[in-house]
Amino acid sequence: MEYKIAIIGSPNSILGFKALGVVPFPVITEDDGRNVLNEIKKGKYAILLITEDWAAKLDTDLEEIKEMTLPAVVLLPSQTGSMGLGEQELRKIVERAVGSDILFKDK
Repeated sequence: MEYKIAIIGSPNSILGFKALGVVPFPVITEDDGRNVLNEIKKGKYAILLITEDWAAKLDTDLEEIKEMTLPAVVLLPSQTGSMGLGEQELRKIVERAVGSDILFKDK
């Protein structure tokens, strides 16, 4: 099976990724986002890129996908800038894997 990379976010934030071969899922409403996440759960995607603003809006729905083996979920800043959620998520992953905060302990 050939896996793909998906990106979820507002249209202005994600459309440029299409040129890189990433499947864009532009969303306007939270219902749009939930429908896209249901599509992602079908298992065609190895990586899910999602802008931080939409990750915050869809946090509860996104948790189920984060627990799955695939896709790997990566948070990206939107066109409005970073909210710091990607760094927080990376911190949680590292702490879970290693047992302590080895990346950001000085912050």
